[in-house]
Order: sequence, then structure tokens, then C-alpha cells
Amino acid sequence: MACLGEKFDDIKNTVAFLNQHNIQGLKIHSTYIIKGTQLAEMYNNKKYFPISLNDYLEAVSYILSHISENIIIHRLSGDAPKELLVAPEWNAHKKWILNGLAKKLKENDIWQGKYFCK
Repeated sequence: MACLGEKFDDIKNTVAFLNQHNIQGLKIHSTYIIKGTQLAEMYNNKKYFPISLNDYLEAVSYILSHISENIIIHRLSGDAPKELLVAPEWNAHKKWILNGLAKKLKENDIWQGKYFCK
């Protein structure tokens, strides 16, 4: 993970937390950097590095395969305004995200709740 100290175990812990609570819906998206923000300044000063598309797809695949099948997935990516987006560049290409995720899920025989333990 390229975030500020976030590790894959943090994602695992978040999924476990969500599965233990009465969550009806989930919105998944990466952090994106917008012009004129403190995060953009950190990025420009090489103090923040956004997640790669491959790492994002790995994270979403894990989330989907370990989250309860009873939780509605409302969103798989967020859309930054293209004229304000600084990074990651792949965020401006929703088809890259959705097609990449569909391919990863199919290749690895993954579906929502596959590894969910009640």
C-alpha cells in the first residue's frame, strides 16, 4: 500500500470489523489527489504516494471475497473531477478499474463472500 502508513492488515481488520456489525452497504474507492489540497502538496513534495492500480485491484478483490454477501456494494471506485485530478492517473479511467477488477475476479474464481466466515 502506498498510503500514509496503511498496510494490507489494516484492510483485513476493516473488513473483519464491518462483518461484525450490522452494515447494510459499502462504498469502496481509493484516495485521489485533487489540485490545491494539502495532499497535493504532500504528493508534489514526495511525502505521499498514491496506491497503484494493481494494488487497488488486489485490495478490492480481498474486500469483495471476504465481506459478507449480505452487504450491498454501492461503489467500486470513486470519480475525481478530471480537471482537478492530480493523481493517481488511473483514477480518470473507470473502465481500467472495472475491467481490471472483472478480469482479476474471473481469473481467480473470486466472488463476494467467497471467504466470508460467519
